[in-house]
Amino acid sequence: MRRSDFEKIIKIRSIWKIDKRKGNYMLADGSKLSRYVRGLIISQMRLDNLGIRSNGDLCHASGGDWNIEQSQFDDILLYPPFENNEICTYEEMETRITRLVHDLLY
Repeated sequence: MRRSDFEKIIKIRSIWKIDKRKGNYMLADGSKLSRYVRGLIISQMRLDNLGIRSNGDLCHASGGDWNIEQSQFDDILLYPPFENNEICTYEEMETRITRLVHDLLY
C-alpha cells in the first residue's frame, strides 16, 4: 500500500481535523493531536497486519511481539509484494511510525 493511501485512511478515520496548516494542536482533553494520531496509526496497522517499509510504503508484516524469555520485542518481518522480505527491529518501526505522524501533521 502506498504511504499516501494510508495517510488518507488515517485522515478519514480521525474524528479530529488533521491539517498541516493547524499542526499539532491541543485537543479537548488537553493532549496533543500527535498522541491521538499515533494511536490511530498503530490501531490501523494492527487491524490490517501492516508494517512500514524503509521506503515509507506499507505492507503485510508479522512479529514485533514481546519475547518473555529475552525480555525484549521480537523483530518485525515485512512481506512486500513481489520483493524480498525486509526485517525491521521494533525500535526502528517505532521511529518509522513517529516519522509518519510528523509527516501527517507538519
